[in-house]
Amino acid sequence: MDTPKHTGEPYEFLLRSFEDFNEATLRMQNAFRHLENRFEDINRELERKNLELEKTLAEKEEIKNDLLNILESLTTGVIVTDLRGRISRLNRCAEVFLGTPSAHVQGRPLGDFLPGIVPGNPKADMGTYVGEREAKLQLRGRTVEVIRSPMKAPDGAVTGSVLILRDVTRLEKLEEMAKRTERFAAMGEMAANIAHEIRNPLGSIALFASLLMKEERDQRDLERLSHIVAAVRGMDNKISNLMIFARKQVPMMRVIGLQGVLKEVIGFSGEIVRQKDVSVEAKYVRGNPRVMGDAEMLKQVFLNVILNAVQAMPDGGHLRIETSLRKNPEPAVEVCFSDTGVGIPKEHLGRIFDPFFTCREGGTGLGLAIVHNIVDTHGGSIDVESGRGGTLVRVSFPVVRSSRTRRVGRKVGGT
Repeated sequence: MDTPKHTGEPYEFLLRSFEDFNEATLRMQNAFRHLENRFEDINRELERKNLELEKTLAEKEEIKNDLLNILESLTTGVIVTDLRGRISRLNRCAEVFLGTPSAHVQGRPLGDFLPGIVPGNPKADMGTYVGEREAKLQLRGRTVEVIRSPMKAPDGAVTGSVLILRDVTRLEKLEEMAKRTERFAAMGEMAANIAHEIRNPLGSIALFASLLMKEERDQRDLERLSHIVAAVRGMDNKISNLMIFARKQVPMMRVIGLQGVLKEVIGFSGEIVRQKDVSVEAKYVRGNPRVMGDAEMLKQVFLNVILNAVQAMPDGGHLRIETSLRKNPEPAVEVCFSDTGVGIPKEHLGRIFDPFFTCREGGTGLGLAIVHNIVDTHGGSIDVESGRGGTLVRVSFPVVRSSRTRRVGRKVGGT
């Protein structure tokens, strides 16, 4: 049977509707495919951005860790405070200076740990303050320099303070030695001039006294003349020591084993030490550290220190001598002499290297002055600590590695 043919407007309208629907479907399919492609592009872009973000975060975390490692590795202390002067962060070196772990410090006032340092108001300071504030404190046996400056946020706002703590103990000692050396130079020149002026009339006095003793005189006059001669000889001996301090000596500098020189001095001073009922304990670092020096002059240094220690123990005692190697601030060998003697009064400690200063009856006060000059000539340092339990003397010299000989025209004395 034949399919009936549909004619008329309803059929045409339905046909156009199907055609429109098919076209709309095709457009939707194309739009959907476009959306899929766009979505895939966006996903790829997001993945790329995420990778870049992860890389940036990893780089920032690495930089952060590097900065923290640098902060913790610094040999200077760093303390950060907020606007109220409370500690918010500090590094490991600052913990050592304060002697307190970070967990016990954070959040507490700065003044609890740095006495004399006023927290202040960084915001108020910025109006008139240029540069950094400085102060020096004594912390756990160290001289610490404190430098403070405001801490700013990226927008320039002040959020607190940053304090830098620097150990200047050794620097202060070196400055003290430099001042002492300058003082010795002036005193040595003056002493040399005075010694020459005094020695000539002393020689005349001794000569005329000797001539008078040869004449016939009663016993009383002879005793008087004898006292005059003895006093002149004593004065001449002091002037001789003064000339040793003042005159220019040219040491013969060679590379020598310092511990060998020290052992030799301990050996030939043994009898004196035993007579004073003093026991000696010596401990040496491994190897034989070598220094550039004049062996005879270094013997004079060690012998003088040992004899001073023995004289500080009139009723006997113990002397410990120990050598060690120090790496900072430069390689050096250090010799420590610690005794159990009466110690040095605190008010005298700063003057023991001054010429003519002595606490011992009959002493010239030149022994330690000469020691100081010899040590200074050798590029070393000498430091003394004393208390009721005895005295500690540290003598250090730079370590050398090359084997060479040279003559140094420096004056081991006042000038």
